[in-house]
Amino acid sequence: MKGLLRRIHRYLGLTLAALWCIQAVTGILMVFHWELGDAPLSQPNMRVDAGLFAARVDDLRLADARWTVDSVYPTGGNSGHFDVFLSNASGQTDSIRIDGEGRVLKREPVDYDYRRAGLLRAATGLHQSLFAGHKGRLIVGASGLVLLGNLILGIRLAWPRLNQWRGVLRVPHGLRGTTRLYAWHRALGLWFAIPALVVVIAGCCLAFDDAWDDLLGTGKLPAVLAAAPVANTRHITTAQALQSAIHEFPRARIAGIVLPRATAPWFQVRLLQPGELRRVFGTTSVFVSAATGAVLARQDALHAGHARRFVDSFYAIHTGEAGGIIGRIVSLGVGFWLAGVLTLGIILWQRRRASGR
Repeated sequence: MKGLLRRIHRYLGLTLAALWCIQAVTGILMVFHWELGDAPLSQPNMRVDAGLFAARVDDLRLADARWTVDSVYPTGGNSGHFDVFLSNASGQTDSIRIDGEGRVLKREPVDYDYRRAGLLRAATGLHQSLFAGHKGRLIVGASGLVLLGNLILGIRLAWPRLNQWRGVLRVPHGLRGTTRLYAWHRALGLWFAIPALVVVIAGCCLAFDDAWDDLLGTGKLPAVLAAAPVANTRHITTAQALQSAIHEFPRARIAGIVLPRATAPWFQVRLLQPGELRRVFGTTSVFVSAATGAVLARQDALHAGHARRFVDSFYAIHTGEAGGIIGRIVSLGVGFWLAGVLTLGIILWQRRRASGR
């Protein structure tokens, strides 16, 4: 039985090694990609002037009829910097980076022309969806589930007896060749087993977050929004919507704005309250009527039900944000660890195959 499990572990790893290595390397880039993306701008952290910032968003909404402003989110690097996301009729998305006083810093593509968008944009698209949208997310999630099973299988095969732990977790100096490679593969696998399982499980859940929302009923919008008045030619400004939202949660920071659409005539203002697991993209939401400026509904992340808080935790755990800077470093380490054990496993298989074992 142990021989069969070892073969399953080996050939699952060989079959999906390329995809898992891609996920590991792009995951390494993504842990601190917010800071890396803001670094070339050499802009200091700054306060947010809600009036100037929101006025720039409204200017961009009217600047070019070919592009529609869909949403605004913090960059996650320097505080007080935001990305305004715009889409066109071809389904392409651009982002315009502005600071907290509404100054435009740069514009770049998001989901096309990756040579101009840059390495970090490409790594994000590859890691999350393999550049294939929702279908790509499902493939990533499915491969994550297989990876999870293979990790558990590897841990089961490497698990030593109680009195052997000390010898297994270190590699003796006298070992050579294939034996030394195997010892490193086994030791590394056990060293990071627990954090790797946590990160992979959270990543799998994140890939299937829509399914979790359907299962737990956490993805439903507040019922009161169905009666929201339609905004015709006259509607409130983004600044007014922000003012209404911040009034509900005065201690919160801006974590995103979803602009009104014909089918959703309201602003969804996302806020980050002190105490949320998220570092930047808080999940507290205030829904403000685009027609009247009235608050239609609010979702308080700190007082949400257990199901909502469970689903909201996926992102924070997978990226390590839930553990602060230490958690993010651990998540970074898991990426290096996965790339390392996969590389050792492939080299080990090649040497054994060459020797006929």
